[in-house]
Amino acid sequence: MRDRERLARFRLIDDTFMRAAFRDQLPLAQHVLRKLTGIPTLVLAESETQRDLNRATGSRGVVLDVYGEDESGNQYDLEIQTGSNLNPRRFRYYGSAMDIDSLPAGAPYDDLPERWLVVLLERDPEGPDRPVRHYRASALDDGRVLEDGAHLLYVNASYRGEDEIGALMMDFCQSDPGLITDGMLRERVQYLKTNDEGVLEMCKISDEIREEGREEGLEEGREEGREETMVACLRSLVRSGMPMAEAFARLEVPVGERAHYEAALGD
Repeated sequence: MRDRERLARFRLIDDTFMRAAFRDQLPLAQHVLRKLTGIPTLVLAESETQRDLNRATGSRGVVLDVYGEDESGNQYDLEIQTGSNLNPRRFRYYGSAMDIDSLPAGAPYDDLPERWLVVLLERDPEGPDRPVRHYRASALDDGRVLEDGAHLLYVNASYRGEDEIGALMMDFCQSDPGLITDGMLRERVQYLKTNDEGVLEMCKISDEIREEGREEGLEEGREEGREETMVACLRSLVRSGMPMAEAFARLEVPVGERAHYEAALGD
C-alpha cells in the first residue's frame, strides 16, 4: 500500500515533481510567474527547466529550477526551497550567476536586464501570515531603492489567505489533482499522475536528478529517492494494465536491476 501511494503523494512544491510539471511547459511557467510577480502582462519568449549557467572554471555551478526570459530579455527564475532553513547567500549567488550569464563580453552594464528571482519557501521562517516578501537593494540611511533591476521574492507556500497567492500556494501543496483549483495546474498534474506517458516523463526526470546527485557528491540520498520513485512508477504502470516487461523497457530499467524491483513490487 505504501508503494502504491508514493506517486500520489507528490506535490508541486516537491522539487522532483515541479521539474517534471514545468518541463517544456512555457504557457504554464508564464501563467504562474504572472501571479507570483504581480506582472499580468508578462509574456515569456522562452522557458527552460534545469538551466545550467555558464561559470568560471573551479567555481560552484548553478542549475536553475525553472528559468524564463520575456520578450525584452528580462530574466525570471522560479526556485523551490524545502524545509525551513533559509540561506539568503545562496540566492545572492544565484542572482550573480544569472547576471554573468546574461551579459556578453564587452557589452555595457546598462544592457543588464531586469532580474526576478522568485523563491517558493515550503515553510517561511517568519511565519505563515505574509504571502510575499519583495526585496530590492536600498540605502540604509534613507531607504531609497537602488534601481539596479534586481528583484528577490520570497513566496510563502504555507500562506492560506483568501486571495490569488493563497489559492495558488494551496494548489502547489495539494497532492490530489482533483482538488487543485487552477485549471492549468490541475490539467498538468493529472497528466503526470494518471497518464502512462506522464508517469514515464516524471520518472525519467527523477533519473536525471539522480545523475546530478552523483556529480554533487549526494548520490546516496539521491539514489534512495530514485529507487522509491521508480518502484512507485512501476506500480502505477502495472496497475494500469501494462505488462511488467513492457514497464521495465519503457522506464529503461537495467536488466540486472529488474529482479530487485520485482521483489520490491511484491512486498
